[in-house]
Amino acid sequence: MADHQEKVPVSLSQASSSSSLTPTTTPIAEELWLFAEERAQEILFAIQPMYLSERSRNEIINHLQTLMWERLGIEVFLFGSVPLKTYLPDGDIDLTVLTPYGMEENCAKALRNILEAERGESDFQVTDVQYIHAQVKVIKCTIRNVALDISFNQMAGLSALCFLEKVDRAFGRDHLFKRSIILIKAWCFYESRILGANSGLISTYALAILVLNIVNMSYSSVSGPLAVLYKFMDFYGSFDWENYCITVTGLVPISSFPDITETRNHEVFLDEKFFRECIESYSGPANVVEANRKYFPLKHYNILDPLKHSNNLGRSVSEGNAIRLRHCFRRGAQKLRDVLTFPGETVGWKLENFFGNSLDRNGKGQRQDVEEPVIPFGTGKADYSNLRGDFDGYFLRFIYGKWFHGESLHNWIPQGLDISSWETVRWFMTRRRNVFNWRNLDGGSTSTSTSMPNKRKSKGTGTYIPEMGQQSYTGRSSSKPSTVKSLPSASQTHKCKKNPQTHRCKKNPQTQECKKNP
Repeated sequence: MADHQEKVPVSLSQASSSSSLTPTTTPIAEELWLFAEERAQEILFAIQPMYLSERSRNEIINHLQTLMWERLGIEVFLFGSVPLKTYLPDGDIDLTVLTPYGMEENCAKALRNILEAERGESDFQVTDVQYIHAQVKVIKCTIRNVALDISFNQMAGLSALCFLEKVDRAFGRDHLFKRSIILIKAWCFYESRILGANSGLISTYALAILVLNIVNMSYSSVSGPLAVLYKFMDFYGSFDWENYCITVTGLVPISSFPDITETRNHEVFLDEKFFRECIESYSGPANVVEANRKYFPLKHYNILDPLKHSNNLGRSVSEGNAIRLRHCFRRGAQKLRDVLTFPGETVGWKLENFFGNSLDRNGKGQRQDVEEPVIPFGTGKADYSNLRGDFDGYFLRFIYGKWFHGESLHNWIPQGLDISSWETVRWFMTRRRNVFNWRNLDGGSTSTSTSMPNKRKSKGTGTYIPEMGQQSYTGRSSSKPSTVKSLPSASQTHKCKKNPQTHRCKKNPQTQECKKNP
């Protein structure tokens, strides 16, 4: 293989696996698969999002959004696995703050001061506040035993959220895609400890794309999330990472770079047309997409970002961990294959042992992210769970972020979209156009804008910050937010008194409904 730091251009053409790359699996009776899938779903009930975990996380998110608005007059949006509803009980909450470009560091310092001042001042128990002063600035903290990562201007995170939610709806089958992500993420995190870009392992977004590839190529042959897990481990455990790159529609031989001429057709459920439309909707107009298709950096794991083709999602995997991942996949596939050779009820408890760490941590009547008792695993009962995300809300926030950073919305209005949604966007923007400002804590404005404005190992499954910087956006208009002149100092981080004229309405500005499910 070429040097791992080499960069090669990428085009949209994709290839499928050759016959030598197709995993060889032992046939398993359909009845056994159905029984095993039922038990896998019971295991999923113990680890997937549920009503109490949703309520607890939403309370934390609402608290932070209100706090940031009242203290600084800034908007905070969700992205990642929490709004997608694919998080584990130990998963963190990913938030991004919209701020004018160049003001990220000032905003991060002010935010850190406010969070540090919150310790012991409210029921939300803010602890472990850290400021990661790196190229991508992140504030880390813990609230109610849930880890939070707060980044700045991560529009690519909002873009990826829209994309993955649309993919899940396209696959359907009772959220087969999301349930597969949760089950595979649980195996990677609890059973194998191979999840986390900050540890030189695989990122959660890269994992989602690997799952997408498996479901897309095997859609008609998988019976459920357990079958997807089996194919996932079997396929990637024997995958030729030195010679092939993973894409959402198949494989690309690295030898064909830069032109990718060695391609073959492969039957997939979601074709290239679907993904081209996603790029146009969630990345940029065609001319911007073409401009961003620069060079793809070859690493030990090569996974093409479906929304930005110059981004290698496998870049976080170190050489040593690449070997470790392959070994874990192979061993996991063999163990699961052995489990599925047992008859009847034996498969059930063997499968429980296969997910022993996951159930030991989350199946005994308590969850990491919930203070109240939950229904234990094995009772035949399950807490209510709804994996359907708010796609329209995600897309409106994504569009609002585009507008905030000065982009024209003419190219972002999809044909056939309900006009009432865009009336909401128009109202949302107009409401803040002359209101959004950076406030001091006495209710006044420090600077008005014409637009909305010792390292400990962190808890959580790890945050993936996509590579989509400021340079990806073009055509800045004259309405670009003005520069913020000042931010509150540490001495100003006391609790503010609510001014009835400036106090933020706690209703969701997009729906005018109480913010129960942001």
